[in-house]
Amino acid sequence: MKPERLGDLYALVCAFVCGLGNIVLKVGLKDISTEQFSFYFFVFAFIISLFPLLKPEHRHSIIHVPGNMLGLIGLLSILFTLGIYTFQSSIRLIEPATVAFLSRFEVIITIVLAYMILKERLRCIEIVGGIIAVAGVLILKFETTIAISQAATLMILSSFFFGTAEVLVKKYVNQLGTIRFIFYRNLFAIVIFYGMVQIRGQDLALPEPEILASAALAALLLPVLGRATYMEALKRINISRAALITQSIPLFTAVFALILLSTIPTPIEWLGGILIIAGVVIVKISEKKLIMPNRMQVDERSGK
Repeated sequence: MKPERLGDLYALVCAFVCGLGNIVLKVGLKDISTEQFSFYFFVFAFIISLFPLLKPEHRHSIIHVPGNMLGLIGLLSILFTLGIYTFQSSIRLIEPATVAFLSRFEVIITIVLAYMILKERLRCIEIVGGIIAVAGVLILKFETTIAISQAATLMILSSFFFGTAEVLVKKYVNQLGTIRFIFYRNLFAIVIFYGMVQIRGQDLALPEPEILASAALAALLLPVLGRATYMEALKRINISRAALITQSIPLFTAVFALILLSTIPTPIEWLGGILIIAGVVIVKISEKKLIMPNRMQVDERSGK
């Protein structure tokens, strides 16, 4: 299979597992605090990430990690932890498909941050797409219920945290290493959420088996399979193409929510969500068209 096709497949698998993972989160967060659930969530994720250490080359990459790279992973862990915490706090409040729609706003935040941090050019079509996506967020923020409005605020924060992390991951994806990054990210997240539980004065007594099962399954689907498949996609295709494919996450979430929870977004939620997706798709299609000619020029110069 060609690398580009394999990258597309990884991105689609990422969308599928994240869509299912959103439903598992919704179920698991029903009777436990976000901090407690997140702690167990990453404990299971860390246990799962130990299995690749059976291979000597993976053990070597984790043990022999440069100090500056460990520092970068630590920073990314904080950003991802804050992003996950605000995401889970949002999904506690409202229907999971609507949260998934709001999560797509992360792409617009990523573009703005790439412009600010990486000095990438911001084109007119990206501004148009961003305005359409912002309109969708504003509809969900101000034209719906109080719960959705609060969830929208949380998801704007989540998008900022994830967007910042994605810019850094894309810049250093080859140096980070998928196995190494997942291992240390999960370890750091356990420490962070343990601290949050202590600060909030909560206990870590084992919850009901159903909650633990939800945490274990969500851990497998989101921070392990979801992150691993997305990083593998980024190694084979550009970030615009990967992001375009993963715009299907809300659709997978809506289908799973209908089948498993018998819930579906209202018409106004669909309107806001579709505008967000439309804005992101406009941006990503325009980026893809810009990248294609550049690749053709490289192929011609290399004689391929």
